Amino acid sequence: MSSPSQLYPKKVDLTNCDKEPIHILGKIQAHGVLMVCDSAKAVTQHSDNIDMIFGESHKDILGRSIWELFKADAMEKIELSIAKGKAKSVEVKVNDKEWLLIGHENKGHYLLEFEPLDEAASALDQQQNLSTVVSELSEAEDGYAMCRATARLIKDFMGYDRVMVYRFDADWNGTVVAEEREDHLESWLGLHYPSTDIPQQARKLFLSQGERIIVDVNAMPVPILPQLSPIDNAPLDLSNSELRAASPIHIEYLKNMGVGGTLTAAIVTNGTLWGLIACHHYSPKFLNYHKRLYVKFLSQVFAAQLVLRQSNTTLQKINKSSDVRSKLIEQVSHNWDLHGGLMDDEVTILDVCDASGAALILENKISLIGKTPSREEIQSLIAHVRNNIEGDVFHTSEIARKLPEASSYKEMASGVMAIFMGIDKKRGDALIWFKPEVLQTVTWAGNPDKPIEDNGERLSPRKSFEKWSVEQAGKSMPWEDHEVAAAAALKKSISDIIIEKYEEVRELNNKLKNAYAELETFSYSISHDLRAPLRGIDGFAQIIKEDYFESLDTYGKNAIETIIKSAQSMNVLIDDILEFSSLSQKKPKRQKLEMDKMVKEALDLVQHQADYPRTMIKVEPDLPSFEGDRSLIIQLLTNLIVNALKYSSKKENPQVIIGHNDNGYFVKDNGIGFKKEHAKKIFGIFHRLAGTDFQGSGIGLAIAERVVQKHDGRIWAEGSPGNGAVFYFTLNQQEHQ
Repeated sequence: MSSPSQLYPKKVDLTNCDKEPIHILGKIQAHGVLMVCDSAKAVTQHSDNIDMIFGESHKDILGRSIWELFKADAMEKIELSIAKGKAKSVEVKVNDKEWLLIGHENKGHYLLEFEPLDEAASALDQQQNLSTVVSELSEAEDGYAMCRATARLIKDFMGYDRVMVYRFDADWNGTVVAEEREDHLESWLGLHYPSTDIPQQARKLFLSQGERIIVDVNAMPVPILPQLSPIDNAPLDLSNSELRAASPIHIEYLKNMGVGGTLTAAIVTNGTLWGLIACHHYSPKFLNYHKRLYVKFLSQVFAAQLVLRQSNTTLQKINKSSDVRSKLIEQVSHNWDLHGGLMDDEVTILDVCDASGAALILENKISLIGKTPSREEIQSLIAHVRNNIEGDVFHTSEIARKLPEASSYKEMASGVMAIFMGIDKKRGDALIWFKPEVLQTVTWAGNPDKPIEDNGERLSPRKSFEKWSVEQAGKSMPWEDHEVAAAAALKKSISDIIIEKYEEVRELNNKLKNAYAELETFSYSISHDLRAPLRGIDGFAQIIKEDYFESLDTYGKNAIETIIKSAQSMNVLIDDILEFSSLSQKKPKRQKLEMDKMVKEALDLVQHQADYPRTMIKVEPDLPSFEGDRSLIIQLLTNLIVNALKYSSKKENPQVIIGHNDNGYFVKDNGIGFKKEHAKKIFGIFHRLAGTDFQGSGIGLAIAERVVQKHDGRIWAEGSPGNGAVFYFTLNQQEHQ
């Protein structure tokens, strides 16, 4: 087994505090008592203040069974608290004193943590508070308004002197984005804190534990006896302990700030520590376990709402970039001119992301658009990037840090995103986007370059937190994930064209397969990124319904039901998208289906009454039933119906008929029609006959054809210019034999 000297750094100070083993410090806070027992329920360790419970020395406690130490009714509750291995609280009475016991199991150790039994808020108050939380967060205009509401609600409910919402950036520096405080306190809103203030191991514990209280920074921590656990001869792991003592370095940091007690809750989005809710009190402050759980729950509700808003915004941006990408590929495909189609047409690569300039390097020709460095500077830049990345995508908001010569053009290109195209990266074919320098003043809480002080005897945390303003130069706005994803998707589409046009190694069928794969990857990415926040929304809504439903008014109950139903509906939709994305790897799940119901559902989805109110839609009765995959058939029908609605919309009396005859099922319109020689071409991906008169990505009919093929059927079209079109399809081999 490892010895303490092997587990601890040889010396922990401010030069290596990011390695401090804060989860095995061997001490607890003084307001509570810790007992540890093995699987046989024999006491193996306890805190040195055990006399607070039993009035006996530790020599009389170690080795004894907890069944000897507690009365039967208390033991029943203790057993309940550790039965499932997860933290659970129960109220126990020992020697005529009431305690709250929090029990949990960790690697064969059963930890019993005793806290003073403080008066908890009433169930009615808790329910009313929860209703207020859900209402205010839902009504907040944006993310910052949500942060302000969260800080205000926690301060009102918990009574801390200062409550802050603290957000991490990509380098783990933190910024106070919202604050509620007592009037006599100086505002810290907008202040930045260096990443060293909350080192990586502390962030890791926040991510797993969720909340953390320090009751009194001036109280002496209580050691655990013995130091090493007899179970594994190692220091006791207190990662999930409520009583775990704080790092001496952190305690000194808090004292330098003048803080007496703290409560911190993690804000976790998509498995990442987004930020913290930091509560400061300028005297000791104890908050009971139930109230701490309430703050933890509120932070989770906040995180779920935040993710939902971010996901909606991101999805809108992804959809917009997808439309731009489709238009760019259509422009390029029109004359097989990459430079003209990407740089000189109605839509350009500047529309892919929020950039002020862009460049295309292809076969040693450089095309520029917007505000960019010179061609010579771009050639030097791309050579540096090519030699310093492993993959095909490079992006930074501070290019001058990696390439000092780039400081000469930082005003127009501090931010750079480059994506290489084609098979041979050495040739240098690339798409490059530029973002300009954004000058801003960043105000830090103290000098960020001096996080420690040397008083001649030892290093200590900085004592000054006076505002320290730094002019930030040479840095652009960051590249958002959706921008990088959109650029990468465009690169893939263009690479397909390069391979076909310039290297002549692909046939039309292979190009179609690549386009399908791209669409599937895009659909899977959306579905995967939406599932996590959706699960959080549904889970917390279910919790509110199960525990607090009866305390809500009619509006609140309806709101909860709407959230749950909407989440369930969206989850079904995500499952359908994922099912379609994996279509090439699996066979359709066939079941007996009624075409009448499928058509009705497809019509509901396309919302034809809102988008095409003039169009008359006729559905013939008693359409034959069939066997097929429900989600794929909905995809087929919606694409054919939308196609018919769109291309007949400019007629004086637009009409769409859905029915069945000897040829099979059909969708008929009286729209613009098409020439006979185009009957097969219209099913090709991105092959559109109507030019720019009608919006669309050019993949709907290709999707329809693929769904029919998966059902062992066939699809074809008949029509003539100006006289409409009819699309026939069959779904089983025997129907067209």
